[in-house]
Amino acid sequence: MAQGTRDVMVAREGFGRADELSAVGGLTEAWQVSGHGPKLRAVRRAAEELREGFVVGGRVVSVRTLPITTLAYPTKYAFWAAPLSPAPYVVMTHRALLVQFLLRGAIKTLLFNPTDDVASRATPFFARMIRQVGDTIAFSLLAKKFDSLEHQLAQLGITPECIDYVAFDHFHTQDLRSLLGTTDGEYAARFPNAKLLAPRAEWDDWDDLHPMQRAWFVADGKRRVRTENVVLTDGDLQLGDGVLLLSTPGHTSGNQTLFVNTSDGVWGCSENGTAADNWSPLESRIKGLAA
Repeated sequence: MAQGTRDVMVAREGFGRADELSAVGGLTEAWQVSGHGPKLRAVRRAAEELREGFVVGGRVVSVRTLPITTLAYPTKYAFWAAPLSPAPYVVMTHRALLVQFLLRGAIKTLLFNPTDDVASRATPFFARMIRQVGDTIAFSLLAKKFDSLEHQLAQLGITPECIDYVAFDHFHTQDLRSLLGTTDGEYAARFPNAKLLAPRAEWDDWDDLHPMQRAWFVADGKRRVRTENVVLTDGDLQLGDGVLLLSTPGHTSGNQTLFVNTSDGVWGCSENGTAADNWSPLESRIKGLAA
């Protein structure tokens, strides 16, 4: 697998670094190709080459899914205008991924998408839903609550201090204050030793959002957060054996996809899609998708 030559860690005063991680080459250069057709072919070639090296490389030590909550999501956003359905919402289960892997022979732990589901209710879209249907319907009838992440981690023998890295596929609905802690002491860090791997483009966009994005970002979600454990990234990363974090902008400017190489094959996790039907529409049983 090609190693990148450029530094994907963005140097910024007050922010952290993770120089132990490796840049991944190939895809970044492919995205720079001019013209939609040539770019598409270049990205496909680069992705195939990347996969060839990834599948024969190291594997992760373990992967666990940790359910956080179910939530209502507009059907028109989940499948756009394709399905003919009277249901205004689909119900999704939001899960965090716990991944343990080797980095230069040492066990490291990544927690992917550890959303604070209570703080996320300040997201304008959910706040509007509460006003329309009430808190009981929005978060009692339509949502299912699971044990806290801390409790689920404890069941696996892992404390919050054991988490080395945290990442999100994007920052929609996220409030990072309880995750990172704040400079004024209002919030303590939930995972005090974890480095947040944050795409620079989306981190910066959060300060001045496109109007179509405002409904999905918690306005104060990174206000006064402690940034010494925030690592701004600009490209593709190999975290360790069997773990890639690849830039996949689209849903947001900094959307990224986690790939893990396991004994059951290569798996990816991203919210550029909401269900298997998004990835394989020809096999969908939803009328309007399998066209």
